Amino acid sequence: MNLKSKIITAFTLFAISVSAQDVDRNVTVEREYKPLIQDAGKITSVPTVTEANVQKSAASYNDINLPIEVGQSIQTLSAAELELEKRKNPNQGFVRIGAGNYLNNMLDFALPVINSGDMRLDLKANHLATFGDKTHSTSNASLIFNNYYGKMEMLAGINAGYEYFEYYGKNYNALGTETDLNLLTTFPTATYTEQNLVRVSRNAQSVTLDNLINATNNDGLWRINTYLGAKSLPNKSGLRYEAVANYNKFSSRNGLIEDMIYTKAGFNNVNGKNRMGIDIELKNMFYSSNLSASEINVWDAYSVFSMNPYYSFERENWNVRLGVKSSFSFVYGKPFNPSPDIFAEWKAIPSSLAFYIGVGGDYKVNTLDVSMTENRFLFSDLRIQDTYTPVNAYFGIKIKPAYNLLLDAYISYKYIDNQYFFINKDYKTTDIASSNPESTIYTNKFNVIYSTASLTNVGIRANYNIRNSVNVQLKGVYNGWKTYDIDQAWQKPKFEADLTGEVRVSRNMHVNGSLFFKGERQAKLGDMSMTMKPVTDVNLGASYTYLNWFTMFAKVNNLLNANYDEFYGYQVQGMNVMVGAAFSF
Repeated sequence: MNLKSKIITAFTLFAISVSAQDVDRNVTVEREYKPLIQDAGKITSVPTVTEANVQKSAASYNDINLPIEVGQSIQTLSAAELELEKRKNPNQGFVRIGAGNYLNNMLDFALPVINSGDMRLDLKANHLATFGDKTHSTSNASLIFNNYYGKMEMLAGINAGYEYFEYYGKNYNALGTETDLNLLTTFPTATYTEQNLVRVSRNAQSVTLDNLINATNNDGLWRINTYLGAKSLPNKSGLRYEAVANYNKFSSRNGLIEDMIYTKAGFNNVNGKNRMGIDIELKNMFYSSNLSASEINVWDAYSVFSMNPYYSFERENWNVRLGVKSSFSFVYGKPFNPSPDIFAEWKAIPSSLAFYIGVGGDYKVNTLDVSMTENRFLFSDLRIQDTYTPVNAYFGIKIKPAYNLLLDAYISYKYIDNQYFFINKDYKTTDIASSNPESTIYTNKFNVIYSTASLTNVGIRANYNIRNSVNVQLKGVYNGWKTYDIDQAWQKPKFEADLTGEVRVSRNMHVNGSLFFKGERQAKLGDMSMTMKPVTDVNLGASYTYLNWFTMFAKVNNLLNANYDEFYGYQVQGMNVMVGAAFSF
């Protein structure tokens, strides 16, 4: 056994547990409706066992929280609806079906198998698909277990998900003009060599035009996740802890297979009037493929170990957290990646005004699961390198000018090492004159390029709520990217905004709407910068509960029939409609 294997084995044995997310265990007749083609063309379903019921929690105006995740694109809200009526009998299950144009279809199912006091076992399944000219389908099934022993919760779960999609995007030539590879019959045997390859276990491949034409136009992704653990309940005094172990498997039919053992443990205890604690994480990644090493980049197994000791002062009107994060990466990347973990908040007027400030950082392991969720059209054997953020400083203010209105404004600065940006994967040939536009092909699969970068965010978040009858949320952010190794932040917008509204018209009827805006982006094709249209996406929906066990719903996505690109060359669906019904049993 070599040194690398010994290190990985040692850290695997050292791993003890990992935290799980809190899940609302109540099953409702109608859950928050997820549009089949979210943002008029995207299904961003992430198969995790803790997804369970997707319900909006009631707004809390007195708690001062961190701002929305700065430095990342605002995550588009699913078609938000008001907190829905609970069924009188929580032991019942429900099924929901829907269909629409573009052969869109959906199925949701939930069944409480066991619900006896402190023990709960739920079976859940969902399916979202479109089989029009932009085929994409996701299906998931989960079994989730919870059991309470005094002030401790035992939790376990398993989830299996399958995602199928087609590469329906456009290909381009050296002029940035759309090209149909099937029409390039003049030189079918010309040899094209891939560009911008980050070599792991293979060299750049040379393929013929026929190879590019006949390459698979679809892929299938399996995601399997299991977890087992325990944690103390929030109201426990003294020692608080949580410990859970995860096993995640990601498998691409045409690419890499990733097995990850992810564990995390955390505890904190009182120290006088204060608390001190430590969080520990360990991620062990193992890679394989059904293809040969000459055909695909197969990463070596490696581990990332992180620890975060901290000391916190918690008072009625202020609190301070002092800590440090340290991530150690073995085999890949920088071996030592430290960052601060400092945060302070002051509730100047506890009911209506608070200030917060902090300096943090992060080491992000870009697993295949995470990367392919962000952009499923990545080239099959691309494994994005990990991203290190040594500094993330922010300052903000939260104001509650009225009982039902909350405003949060902030500014932040990030310095990022090895930030990645999506670019269309390109091939070049010397068999054709360089003056011929078809000497370079930019395909509808994506590669990434890396750069040291900084990101300045200025953002605002507002929430208006009237007794759960009206709820309006607004998020807006300016993204000031600066890249040091490349021309610009490719496919990243400068401005983003997200407005959602929900109204309970009556006890049985709810209506909702959302508007999502994203400014112009620039895509890289060789030395060319191609402008992508701004995103303006409007969605409307309504639901009506006709009987205690029967609810009807309707949703219209992309109401303006906007033809913006999700990624360069991938235009979203036009206006699409979904209608359906939910039944309890």
